[in-house]
Amino acid sequence: MNYNETVNNVMALLKEKEVCLSSRKSHRDCYESLEIYMKQRDEGYSDAVRESWLSDIRNELPRQRCAVWVQYVYQLEEMDSTGTISDRRLYLNRSNYDKLPELWRKDLDVYLNDRISCHTARTLQLTRIYCSEGLLFLNDMGVHNITDVTYDAIIRLLETKMYCSDDTRAMILNNTARLIRFYGEKGLCSMNYSLVFNCQIYPHIGSLSKFSDKNLRTLDKITDVIMSADEFYESIIPFIEVLETHGYVGTTLYLAKHALTALYLFLDIHFFGFHWDIMWIWFAEINRTLGHSWLHWRRVLKLYEEYTLTGDIHPDGKYKYAPIMFDELPLWCREAISGLLDQKKREFRDEGTIKSYRCSCTRFCRFLIDHGYESFKQLSPAVIKEFSRYDEHATFHGRSGCFVVVRAFLRYLAEKGYTDHHSLDVCLMSGTAPQDKIIDVLSNEQLQRINTFRAEHNEPVELRDAAIVLLGVRMGLRACDILALRFPDIDWKNRQISIVMKKTKTQITLPMPVEVGNAIYSYITSGRPKTDTKYIFIRSKAPYGKLTGKVCTKALYRILPERKEVKGGGFHVTRRTFATNLLRNHAGIDDVMDALGHRDPTSVMKYLLLDDERSRKCGLSLGSAGILMEGGLA
Repeated sequence: MNYNETVNNVMALLKEKEVCLSSRKSHRDCYESLEIYMKQRDEGYSDAVRESWLSDIRNELPRQRCAVWVQYVYQLEEMDSTGTISDRRLYLNRSNYDKLPELWRKDLDVYLNDRISCHTARTLQLTRIYCSEGLLFLNDMGVHNITDVTYDAIIRLLETKMYCSDDTRAMILNNTARLIRFYGEKGLCSMNYSLVFNCQIYPHIGSLSKFSDKNLRTLDKITDVIMSADEFYESIIPFIEVLETHGYVGTTLYLAKHALTALYLFLDIHFFGFHWDIMWIWFAEINRTLGHSWLHWRRVLKLYEEYTLTGDIHPDGKYKYAPIMFDELPLWCREAISGLLDQKKREFRDEGTIKSYRCSCTRFCRFLIDHGYESFKQLSPAVIKEFSRYDEHATFHGRSGCFVVVRAFLRYLAEKGYTDHHSLDVCLMSGTAPQDKIIDVLSNEQLQRINTFRAEHNEPVELRDAAIVLLGVRMGLRACDILALRFPDIDWKNRQISIVMKKTKTQITLPMPVEVGNAIYSYITSGRPKTDTKYIFIRSKAPYGKLTGKVCTKALYRILPERKEVKGGGFHVTRRTFATNLLRNHAGIDDVMDALGHRDPTSVMKYLLLDDERSRKCGLSLGSAGILMEGGLA
């Protein structure tokens, strides 16, 4: 802003409009005061400078003069932005209510008369002031009575620069929204218009004019909708009630209502019905306005999609938001891979194993497509050798694991007639040299800290962490078996836990130490949310379902933070510690195998190295080893 030039333009307009001398002098005093303030700070005009100056004069000048000078400053901004000052902002001696056209004044009077019973005199006066300001803006846009209101007019009102403080702007918009809602209830305009005024919804409604050309073309192709926009809006409350039945509270319910209302307004404004594809295109376009909450919005929309398909939600489910590489393969690849995966499912392979097979087979097929192959009939030893050279992994172990799966896939292709070569699998080397690793266990000091943590911490998550870690340290249970622990698995009377181990499918019954039982009991009674789920360890926040992922490892890290820095220092260290302590306490190999649920004694042998006391008894003399004690070094 060229401050002096803008001030001169304002003063010239005041003189042209024949504003009285006292008002013009008051304007001049205001602008001179602001100019002196800017020179003292050696800054030009800005919003920050304006607010700082206003804050100063409020402590020095009478309240009435401050209120008038605030208006003068916004007149200055309007002159700089538009080249003039609107009459309603110029003539401060005439109220905005008096400036309203007759039709708008009648509509406002009806609304104010209805509010008399629930507003104080002062609140009623402020309502008239702020509503009048909002209606004057609408009148400037060509909206002359309540029946003329449209989405477009409201959006233009929300985008209008009002040359006033943020608080005043909020009061104008909020009171205008209440008036429009009042007439919406009477059927003179749409109730939905008032929803647009919500400052937490409006920024996320979205506009087709800002959508990408690709998404616009996709929207044009969607003709079959699931339901109308109004039917979609009516489904929001039932969906939120379903969320509540699954234990969702607070933020999630609040966000679900806002997200779906924003989607409804987008559909209604642009005359769309509801379809899942429309919903996801809309989300892809508006997610940049959501900040860090976009993940939460995406989750809510996915839950709603499931609700429309099944009438319910599955909070424990893991949703796929983007197509995986397998889905993008051509049919001839997907058909063969799906056949192998079905075979592995019939063999009762774990879900993680199935996923590993799909990824490795997809990797192989992606290689074939990238190199111009169009059928498995084109496979040959040369192609497999080329794949072996091309495929890269961070470790030899990862490369070997991938090749094991690809070899199985090649055998499957030969068995099912996809290829005429029956020995392609031998072209891939899938073995690695045996490795001996140093066994990592928890120290006695760390075990003592775990016990101290259990005694001193009583928050729900802390109680859960203590119980989980003690199950690993004192009973040697794997993380997957701890998370799958159910109430029927614990025999409190006999102090036993009976489970079928997920990895080996072996049923074992283990004695439950008193401290483990106490930790589990403390969690169940004082830390576990009240819910009907059968699993003992559940989420601390809704939905209260079974825990997944690396919860056990994170529990260990919260108790022993230094374990984060240990390579491979996950939760399995508790199982190794348990086995090592059994051996140190003179348990036999068979006893350790039974406690761990192992069938092969070789898996226990590695723990013998950590039994220092008995390892000393196995020492060999130098003489028996053929090493002489004479001669020394040359």
